[in-house]
Amino acid sequence: MRLGFIGTGTITQAVVTGMLRFGVPFERLSLTPRNAQTAAELATRDGRIHVCSSNQEVLQRSDIVCLAVVPQIASEVLSDLEFDGRHHVISFMAGVPLERLRGLVRTGGKIARAVPLPAVAEGKGSTAICPADEVARAIFAPLGEAVEVDSEDKFDALSAVTATMASFYAVLDTHASWLVQQGLDYADARAFLSGYCVGLAHDTTRTDQPFSAMVKHSMTPGGINEQVHAELSRRGAYACYSEALDGVLRRIRRRA
Repeated sequence: MRLGFIGTGTITQAVVTGMLRFGVPFERLSLTPRNAQTAAELATRDGRIHVCSSNQEVLQRSDIVCLAVVPQIASEVLSDLEFDGRHHVISFMAGVPLERLRGLVRTGGKIARAVPLPAVAEGKGSTAICPADEVARAIFAPLGEAVEVDSEDKFDALSAVTATMASFYAVLDTHASWLVQQGLDYADARAFLSGYCVGLAHDTTRTDQPFSAMVKHSMTPGGINEQVHAELSRRGAYACYSEALDGVLRRIRRRA
């Protein structure tokens, strides 16, 4: 596998880190000179990693090309590059559908989209892939959970739920602030909540039962979990998530 990355930001850094950590096989890995400090640091980790002098050199040295630039500059970055039929393109660019992507790279080679998240560096990330793609699966399955879907509508929906990261941390911050009000130091509150969330997340990987079943299993009739869940349900807190995600999905599809 001769792999190249156009764009060397946070996601590229996470993917390359995960590949090295979990032994994803590759012959050579070529990086764009953009974000030179990150690229140079990655190159020190393995002799097979090389920082190229240009984006075109990345293409010349690679058979599999990952596009990791922000979509706002996709046309500017890709317009001067010459792809050919041997290039297997995997795009990380949010909101750039396959049809538009095909026009940007101007090649008849294989194209797929993927949404890797930073946790792939730790082997705990979820990566959506569209359409099913054996090369993308070979890269991302060892780095966590690789979920392949057969339509861009489904892919867009998976992309939309990644907009809940900030709200997830905001809920934890609300809990931490409440604990501080009860007299705890913030550091202790944060440490407790971090471990608590890791435990809950780990439980989801130990079973394939529906989340609704896990909700029910975690509640004792008349218990404190049932109390909080009932109050949040009564106030429509969970429905707010669906409404917010509907808005994100509309935005993604307008951009496409």
